[in-house]
Amino acid sequence: MENFFKLLIAATLGGLIGIERQIGGQTAGFRTQLLVCLGSCLFTIASVHVYKIYGAYTDPGRIAAQIVVGIGFLGAGAILRHGISIRGLTTAATLWIVSAIGMAVGFGEYIVAGFATFLVLVNLAILKNIEDILPKNRYSILIIKIKGAEELKIAEFINGYNIKILDAKIKFMKEQNIVEQEVSLRYKDYAQLTEFLKILKEIPNLIELHIS
Repeated sequence: MENFFKLLIAATLGGLIGIERQIGGQTAGFRTQLLVCLGSCLFTIASVHVYKIYGAYTDPGRIAAQIVVGIGFLGAGAILRHGISIRGLTTAATLWIVSAIGMAVGFGEYIVAGFATFLVLVNLAILKNIEDILPKNRYSILIIKIKGAEELKIAEFINGYNIKILDAKIKFMKEQNIVEQEVSLRYKDYAQLTEFLKILKEIPNLIELHIS
């Protein structure tokens, strides 16, 4: 009977976190978080049950340890790369902590699991607002093509703007007499990036200017 109670608690705690994720428009929402927590709890219950039956011949931590490996694959699928930016890290971390909550419930640590759920909800619902007002770096990739055989000295145009060049790639197209440059930029103020692009648009022999 206790095991049914554990599964119910795991489903409830995972569902609470899933509701917040669902409201936030995340792909790993209500059902996903609930299933991860429920599955982790069930694996843990099975692990403890096997140990009770076979005793010293088994290790109750072995089955539970594989939960971490499985969640690693699930979390990796939630992470997407867009250019030089990464998305889905919070979703992957949420799946990871939800699986830990399910394991805690499976081992009978109800208070710890409940408090961890509370901290996760505070993190996702409240601390996010604090994170949004904190200054943070932005990243973009600038692609510029100019007519001619010489590269454009981007660093000379960046003076006066709070923009940093992280990486630069140059491609010479001799037959077309075109130089293509791909520059990775880091900045804090989008308005300054806009002003910087206005300066670049006035460059003679400019063929193409693209930012992503």
